[in-house]
Amino acid sequence: MYSARLTKYGFLFPALLLLLILMIYPLGYAINASLHSYFLGQQTGFTGLTNWADAFHDTLFWNSIGLTLLYSVIAIPIEMVLGIALALLITSLGKKMPRRISEIVRSILIIPFIIMPVVSGIVWKLLFLPQYGFLDYLFRLLHLPPIDWLGNPLWAVVAIIFMDFWIWIPFIFLIVTAGLQALPDEPFEAAQIDGASFWQTLFQVTLPLLSSVILVALSLRTIDAIRIFDQVYSMTGGGPGAATTFVSLQLSKTAFSELNFGLADAELFLVLALMLIIVGGYYVFMGRKYLHG
Repeated sequence: MYSARLTKYGFLFPALLLLLILMIYPLGYAINASLHSYFLGQQTGFTGLTNWADAFHDTLFWNSIGLTLLYSVIAIPIEMVLGIALALLITSLGKKMPRRISEIVRSILIIPFIIMPVVSGIVWKLLFLPQYGFLDYLFRLLHLPPIDWLGNPLWAVVAIIFMDFWIWIPFIFLIVTAGLQALPDEPFEAAQIDGASFWQTLFQVTLPLLSSVILVALSLRTIDAIRIFDQVYSMTGGGPGAATTFVSLQLSKTAFSELNFGLADAELFLVLALMLIIVGGYYVFMGRKYLHG
């Protein structure tokens, strides 16, 4: 028995070692970089916690943090609600339609999520272009005044949130649909026998059973929202001005435009800490309420 267990872990050891190397070396390199100064991309000397102190006084960095959190607070709850609602609707309709058609519908719905983020940004940039964009054309047909989506700071953020809905609602839909298909039938049959209404079944049976799945989807979505980069870079480039310069874009400018890798690494660890606090908060509050009764 002992030999068999040892053999099993022995087969896992090379993969585990490779995983640790791929995680620990970049992390150690980043920590080392945050403790050094750089000039024109070259390390010039040890500075201790100077970069960390500078990070706490970097106004542009904290503005980008605030913008990222604002965008996340607006986008994520709406995406979660719509993604869950869409999953419930399609799963319910799927029971009443041929399986082949149901699979085709689900495949179509997840297409936005599997498109490369950079491509999504370019597509939505074309949609929001003034004069030549589809939305501007639609507004003219309806005799409505045009909106400078990408040139106005407020509307540029709104445009990114719309694009975000298109990409990430299918992601939530996909995860929740998988969770719904794995749920047992017995609790729903018992609720039906007890005469529970649709809303009672939803809030007292379906959602509590899906709590772990929803928690995973929410955590993954939050992490990706904080590190959003590709689609924003290809859509607005962080503009107009700094209106859509989310924290990942700001870190990219600090590292690759200003070549201040030490400061960028220090700020990166602050972002990592922020992610851990938020996601950890999800597991503390939601996990205590739903996962452990």
